[in-house]
Amino acid sequence: MNPSRSMGNVLKLTEAAEYVRVSERTLREMARSGRVPCQRVGREWRFLRKALDEWLIGNKPAADGSGAVAEPSQMYLPTLERVPEFTETGFGDTAFTKNREEPMHRWVPWIAGFSASFVGEILDRELDSSKAGKVLDPFAGVGTTLIESLRRNRDVVGFEINPYAALACQVKIEALRFQPRSVRKLAHELESYLRSRLRDGSAAPRSAPPTAFRTHDPFFSPAVERQVLVAKDFIAEQQQDGARRLLRLALGSVMVGMSNYSYEPSLGRRIAAGKKMILDADVAGILRDKLLHMALDLEILQRSLPETKRQPTAQVFNESYLEFGAQRLGIASVDVLVTSPPYLNNYHYVRNTRPHMFWLDFVTDTAELHELEASSFGKFWQTVRSEPDLALAFSYPDLEVKLRELRSVNSDKGPYGGPGWANYAVTYFNDCARFCEVTAQIMKPGGLVVVVIGNNILQGIEFKTDEIFAHIAQKSGFEIQGLHRVRKKRTGSSIVNSSVRVGITRKKTELYETAVELRRISKAQ
Repeated sequence: MNPSRSMGNVLKLTEAAEYVRVSERTLREMARSGRVPCQRVGREWRFLRKALDEWLIGNKPAADGSGAVAEPSQMYLPTLERVPEFTETGFGDTAFTKNREEPMHRWVPWIAGFSASFVGEILDRELDSSKAGKVLDPFAGVGTTLIESLRRNRDVVGFEINPYAALACQVKIEALRFQPRSVRKLAHELESYLRSRLRDGSAAPRSAPPTAFRTHDPFFSPAVERQVLVAKDFIAEQQQDGARRLLRLALGSVMVGMSNYSYEPSLGRRIAAGKKMILDADVAGILRDKLLHMALDLEILQRSLPETKRQPTAQVFNESYLEFGAQRLGIASVDVLVTSPPYLNNYHYVRNTRPHMFWLDFVTDTAELHELEASSFGKFWQTVRSEPDLALAFSYPDLEVKLRELRSVNSDKGPYGGPGWANYAVTYFNDCARFCEVTAQIMKPGGLVVVVIGNNILQGIEFKTDEIFAHIAQKSGFEIQGLHRVRKKRTGSSIVNSSVRVGITRKKTELYETAVELRRISKAQ
């Protein structure tokens, strides 16, 4: 179909996206940021076909400011004339969902973490702009703390045990050296390669699906799987390590969205969530658009960096902070630590990133996943529930009373009742103690530590994890500056009384998040 013959002069979003050959999502985002000529009518966008024609060939927009300037060689993204501002909200705003609109931070969907503005406000308040300072995130996730520190010209170190999340961190800190133009070129080369290879139906992919990765429904439908494998062929042919890492991250970030699975919020079958299976997808177009968005974000990041001859250092260790933190960092070497460790909620990061682990070649068999589970902070209920009764590695009478209460709940169910969940809680708090021990070694005297953590409910019993953590930290050589309630959310029975937390809560319980603010006490104190 010829779009110019079938459409009028005024186009809806769907028609305009077809006309300029981008996804509706991409065009909507460009419309919102004023990078394409358009007009909002109520809740919908309208596009003038003539204006789009002018925009596509690179003519400047009208004097009234509508539209944007596009490079003739770039049909899908305009050239930046003005760098969008990073939003600054406040110390109390931790919601990671805000990162969905933030350059760089929006690259990878991640259920946990905190907002870029939350981290930025702490750094701006704490670090003198005229002095150097090292920032640490021991549970780096997908790199929020790392990027905000680099934007402020600070040396940064991150630890992240999940290899997929560690890849996201590594690619992001390498962004200072990427050329946006090269990323755009890579996007179009990838699209051309895939379309050329796929045009010949007899051209079999050289890459193969991971044999040890098994799911109830096929993870990818056959048509999608073939395209993904050809994309992996392209990645394998890249000569530069940085390009391969960037492409792997781009594939990982869109992988689940093209599959027959989704996050609800844990990884599960689309059909079980009431969604249709995805029988086919334009993998070439999806990956192209993802890379072009990345190129735009790189341009934004690089233009927002301060003008200075000093280049900050950045390191990411795909290791356990509890095991290697003191060894990698050294004594009294860190000025500021901002992090959010896994919560006492048994969210299984390893299992929920299984597709990425196998399809991006981080692991080849399930035994490697079990090793990762055993090394993770707090472990998981599934890994410790059948152990003999575990004991706290430190003295805390009030917590011991709470743990005995938990062991008595549904005790007839053994590891699936209170005894199993008590083992999980003991393991978690022992790791909290180990975290405080390591952190006391590597923080400078007077150094700031901000840990975002939430309360949790096990078998109907509330654990005020923030208060317990603060107590442990105080015994480890930290002064409590404050427990700041940064986010609270009333939860219903679907969470509080879920099947894995069986037990009716005795009172209406609110799940919340707290920023535990600490200072390392000097020896003189």
